[in-house]
Amino acid sequence: MTDRREAIAEDLRALATDFKSLLESATTDPKERQRKERLWRVLYGVLGAVTTLVARRAATKAWTILTGEQPPIAGAAQKREERAPQKV
Repeated sequence: MTDRREAIAEDLRALATDFKSLLESATTDPKERQRKERLWRVLYGVLGAVTTLVARRAATKAWTILTGEQPPIAGAAQKREERAPQKV
């Protein structure tokens, strides 16, 4: 008896999902949805860039406060080596 009830309940859930999908596709404009998706990607990208910049500035300030010196920069060591005179 419980197997039959579970099967009926599962079929009803599937039917409800199908009706929901049908209603959504009938009332949603695909172009509007694409526009919203593009806006979401832009917002997500802008927030990612801003948080990266803020995190870098915060890390720089924290390093300066904790160590009393400027933070090491990856490209700075290579530039110093290029500027140094060659010893022969």
